[in-house]
Amino acid sequence: MIRLLNFIVILLALCNCGRESRPIISPDKPLVFDEPEKISETDSASFPADELDSLKPIDNWDRIYQYNVEERLSEYGENNKETRFKISTSFGEIKVKLYNSTPLHRASMVLLIKKGLFNGSRFYRVRKDFIIQGGFTDGPGAFEKLIEIGRYKVPPEIDMNSHPHVRGAFALAGADFIPGISRDKKSNPFTFYIVQGSVQNDASLSSIEKAYGLDLSRKNKEKYKKYGGTPHLDNQYTVCGEVYSGMDVVEKINKVKTNRSEQPNESIYLSVSLIE
Repeated sequence: MIRLLNFIVILLALCNCGRESRPIISPDKPLVFDEPEKISETDSASFPADELDSLKPIDNWDRIYQYNVEERLSEYGENNKETRFKISTSFGEIKVKLYNSTPLHRASMVLLIKKGLFNGSRFYRVRKDFIIQGGFTDGPGAFEKLIEIGRYKVPPEIDMNSHPHVRGAFALAGADFIPGISRDKKSNPFTFYIVQGSVQNDASLSSIEKAYGLDLSRKNKEKYKKYGGTPHLDNQYTVCGEVYSGMDVVEKINKVKTNRSEQPNESIYLSVSLIE
């Protein structure tokens, strides 16, 4: 009987090994994409024709990869000048203005909005007096949609002096959180956050500067003391926009009940559309 059980366990393990593994898209495990190798003209001569066909884009869309991300987003941004969009939720609408001074992040957001990537996603992380975070987590069809658009991370465009993490700041979340390894500060284009934050004082700002090795400008210190924010995130993530209408909606979402993993007890679904 024991031998039979051992045989069944081994058989199941072999079956599972043959299944395709897919990365989990979740707030605890951000997307980590490997950069594909570029195929030179000489290499393509000996490359199997059927495998070359599998690398061709579908639906007339040339996917974005890490090796061409700056070129592709720069080109897309030149042809798509939109800067304003709205996030619609059951709590109301949040309107955001994207910065032209962070062109790659602006282009990426406009691209993903036009392709409807965020529609049907949700605010999956809420920490009171800190942030609300939304975008793709585990869900039917989510991974397939991301792969169709492309596997890339947005190069950092951090300017902590011009765009601090004050209340209402809009930023893309980080990518490649690996314990013990310094982040490259690239952004995960598929998930974003909005700062709620808390009002600071001279003592708290001084403590944050020492703890995180920051040198906050006098102007930004005054903003943090007047409006609040999350100054310890400065120089870590790219702030690429700001909420210009609907901070009351952000505040409502920021107050919902969550579990220990900072996930809302009730799903907060959202859709995102450009404002003409």
